[in-house]
Amino acid sequence: MPIPNVYRETRYEGSLTIRRDTALFGTGLTGAREGVLAMLALGQPNEQPGETTLRFVHNPALEPEQYAISCGVGGASVDAGSETAAIWAAATIAQLLLEHDGRLPYGLVEDKPRFGWRGLLVDVCRHFFPISTLYRLIDLMAYYKYNRLHLHLSDDQGFRFESERYPRLNSVGSWRKSTLKKHGVAAQDGTSHGGYYTKRELSELVAYAKARGIEIVPELDMPGHAVAMLAAYPALGCFDEPLEVATHFGVSDYSKQLLCAGKEEAFAFVCTLLEELMEVFPFPFIHIGGDEAVKDNWKRCPRCQSLMREMGLKNERELQGHFLNRVNRFLRERGRTAIVWNDGLCANLDADVTAQFWVPFLSGGAGLTARRVNAGGAAINSHCLRVYYDYPYALTPLKKTYGFEPILPGIRRRSEAGVRGIEAAIWTEWIDSEEKLFFNTLPRLAATAETGWTARGRKHYRDFLLRLQPHYALYERLNLPYAKGVERPLPLGKRIREIKTFLLTDSHAELRSNGTGTAKS
Repeated sequence: MPIPNVYRETRYEGSLTIRRDTALFGTGLTGAREGVLAMLALGQPNEQPGETTLRFVHNPALEPEQYAISCGVGGASVDAGSETAAIWAAATIAQLLLEHDGRLPYGLVEDKPRFGWRGLLVDVCRHFFPISTLYRLIDLMAYYKYNRLHLHLSDDQGFRFESERYPRLNSVGSWRKSTLKKHGVAAQDGTSHGGYYTKRELSELVAYAKARGIEIVPELDMPGHAVAMLAAYPALGCFDEPLEVATHFGVSDYSKQLLCAGKEEAFAFVCTLLEELMEVFPFPFIHIGGDEAVKDNWKRCPRCQSLMREMGLKNERELQGHFLNRVNRFLRERGRTAIVWNDGLCANLDADVTAQFWVPFLSGGAGLTARRVNAGGAAINSHCLRVYYDYPYALTPLKKTYGFEPILPGIRRRSEAGVRGIEAAIWTEWIDSEEKLFFNTLPRLAATAETGWTARGRKHYRDFLLRLQPHYALYERLNLPYAKGVERPLPLGKRIREIKTFLLTDSHAELRSNGTGTAKS
């Protein structure tokens, strides 16, 4: 899972056990060893002699993520277009072993992904998680053939990246004095919360992910969602107002606290911070946010208004386009590509900025993103009502997530290649523990994986559910919490009641009613 695009049985029935720790790698594939062995270990939990050694051969005629697996009386082998393709082949073998009691059935698999971008966003700002949590997620992502981990590292509620140039981002911006909770009642918990990842920790995480075929995309949100940064350096805002790191969530009065578009020192700050970020994250894509920027302060800021007149900008939305363009061009000069959330798209935004679609009912919605793709731009689809894992299963049932189609309505067939792919998201406003994180993520991660990888005509929900059953055993073996009994959506009335409870009073009610979701040890 995701289901291979071609799977054929051989003329002979049979299966083999695999020596999981002795795979042989041909020229050009030795760098895949760590990822391949990690995947095979997930498929075979116990050491065993095995009947055959897997042989991996580089085949330059294949695409970089394309592979073929052959298993028969003569043994088992893999042709791979790259080291990454070898890892995906090992993940497929691990899943076949899981589904067939530890044996690899005779057959031929020919496979490649539908989309080149198959991502998962993890928000570590609203609630901070130890680096070990990210390692566990990366292993699961590789197992399901995801290739992008998007780390949301800055927001109103905390700044999570070590900065040597701006140390107050960590001593002040990485900590808040309290957090809003909804555990039967909505109230502040009065407990300090925070933390950040050191550059060394993140560099090691980048290497670990790369060894499993995954690139990490960092995000620094701007010009909005900047309260944690402004709490550390208030002079970067329009009015140099004293601020505290936000203790509540959503768009509120704090949302008007933007980085000042009329201050050169604000751009110097952003660019220096991005330089630090690029030292740690080598992948060419960097997310710069652009979402939910309430422009009240810009409207009354003399510097912002003066800049608008000087540049001939019609309104504050075009001022945001100017702000984001300056950042984009700074990144472009350094060989990087900027990504912006779709509600941050502006009429004057540079055409080479990738749009990440999340919200269908703000700032032109799907239509604006579709027009941008039809004009030659690029987009990633993260539709909030389909692949936001922080939403309860009552609001976004597993079947709804599985049925998601990433090509937006209005995109012409000849422009479909402009959709880079799909990215699910785990926002953590109401996810305050590993138990809740994995409960909301599993088994949705398997469903979205198939959407990103498998050809459109090969997807069938009933078949997916049959293949999903052995994966529950894997979650339990790894001691990972997961949602049980969510294969079928709840009756409409019960869904409405549970959604109301989630929104108004108790963000953890679904977790508790599911038997806490904790996996058996």
